[in-house]
Amino acid sequence: MKKITLLTVFSVLLSSTAFLPMCQAVTVGVSVGDWFKYKVKVTEYVSDGPFPPPLSPLTLADNETNWIMYNVTGIVQDVINFTVTYNWKNGTTTYADMNENVTFSYVMLAIGANMNQGEMVRDTFLFFGFYQWPALYLNASIMLVNPNATRETNVCNYSINIYGSLYDYLLYWDKATGMRVYYENHGNVAQIETQPAYVYTVKWELVDSSLNGLLVPDLTGPILLLATMSITLPIALLHRRKKLRI
Repeated sequence: MKKITLLTVFSVLLSSTAFLPMCQAVTVGVSVGDWFKYKVKVTEYVSDGPFPPPLSPLTLADNETNWIMYNVTGIVQDVINFTVTYNWKNGTTTYADMNENVTFSYVMLAIGANMNQGEMVRDTFLFFGFYQWPALYLNASIMLVNPNATRETNVCNYSINIYGSLYDYLLYWDKATGMRVYYENHGNVAQIETQPAYVYTVKWELVDSSLNGLLVPDLTGPILLLATMSITLPIALLHRRKKLRI
């Protein structure tokens, strides 16, 4: 019962932005009026249950939007204020406000500008008193090419295992602005009470921006970094559970 309860709490936090602050001075690299448009897609979903699963990091916006745009409306110290526009596949448009702290938000849409390889982007913290979330560091600064420019890009990839639920993350941020240009999250999630186990992969790609040259690059080569943290799924699992049509 303790394991089930802790997994439930973990799933709730995965979809939240509650992190303890880290003691590191950073520079916000965007300005009021900047905007960033992302394409979001669930590329894999294997489960006996509905989509999205209750108490999970996945949302309808991950697979039911044409694009999601973040407009910078204000900056207060290390907090960026966004108006978020959701353009849905059903033809509707909705809006929301979002605050992104570049030093400790879980979303990690933005980090500090001009950070370097080996620098810490998120500090460790004790997760609900039972799990030590790892500190996250930039693995590398690489040069990525797109049709408009060659831009230096910061990379972070890491994995966590919470009582048998496995989560792998790969993130790319534009170095000059600190804005995320690519995000991939793969999860192999254990059953929680009546919620079936499920496997998913969700990807975010920057597809347009108000900043010249800041577009998602060709990640065919760099994305091979995922090979170091891939999970091989049992063949029986793929046959037993239904897949989301994507």
